Amino acid sequence: MSRKREKASVSDYRSLDVREIHRAGLLAGWRGDWQWKRGGEVVASIRITASHNRLQLVYQSRAAGADPVKHDYQVAIGWTPCHLGGERPWLHCPNCARRVAKLYGGAVFICRHCMRLNYPSQQASKRDRAMDRAWTLRHKLGCDAGPFDYPAEYIRRPKGMHQKTFARRIEQLSRIEAQAMADTVRTMQKLGIRIDRIVS
Repeated sequence: MSRKREKASVSDYRSLDVREIHRAGLLAGWRGDWQWKRGGEVVASIRITASHNRLQLVYQSRAAGADPVKHDYQVAIGWTPCHLGGERPWLHCPNCARRVAKLYGGAVFICRHCMRLNYPSQQASKRDRAMDRAWTLRHKLGCDAGPFDYPAEYIRRPKGMHQKTFARRIEQLSRIEAQAMADTVRTMQKLGIRIDRIVS
């Protein structure tokens, strides 16, 4: 049976935040390069032509091992009134037209729902829940040490516990801890890695 694919995180992709652009005063006829930096060095940029109701995005993307592809398209901007006066800008996802503050760049900048992204805290909580279940099982098995100090296969059957119950709990514990470790390794490997990279 195939396992459900873990969602990538919003932190794995470059984002285009309309609030940032608006705060910088760049929604009134601005044209220029929007840049992403790492350690003070520019790692990617896109050309933006901004107006009150749209952004024109021009850039190149490159999938691993492929030639760069040029992109040139518009993203609609909508405005809603703020409670204390003024207006707040929103981007409309080019894929689904959902109103969002941020778009995320793969080949094309779209919303996190279309990219099937979640927040790092959602991924962490999934791993945390798995480890909480593992700790509960360890306590039921009379073990207060963690998986690095005391792997599941070394845990001895507590006095009075049936052999079948013990075997079932050890199997369950091994499976949960292996999955949690694999999820952690995958997340660590994903840091800084993207299938689609935006290149200047």
